[in-house]
Amino acid sequence: MLLGIQKSKVRTTQIVGRRSEMGHLSTHEIDQMSMEQMLRRLEEMREELLQLRAQQALGGSSSNPGEFKQTRRSIARLLTSINKERKE
Repeated sequence: MLLGIQKSKVRTTQIVGRRSEMGHLSTHEIDQMSMEQMLRRLEEMREELLQLRAQQALGGSSSNPGEFKQTRRSIARLLTSINKERKE
């Protein structure tokens, strides 16, 4: 029983660590950014998406199949926050 709990903690730590390395953003992280930071990060995410699309077009497989979807969603979150800030 104790081993199951420890494995659970290790797995959670690995997932969180991996997520932060990839650089995908949560809404909480975006809310703490300034407009300049959001725009800069948007450019970086768009470049990353372009690279993923090129890699996919050339027939290469990504090391993480969900990375394409996560990148698109991060871009959408950034655009939503940017548009919300501009309306205020």
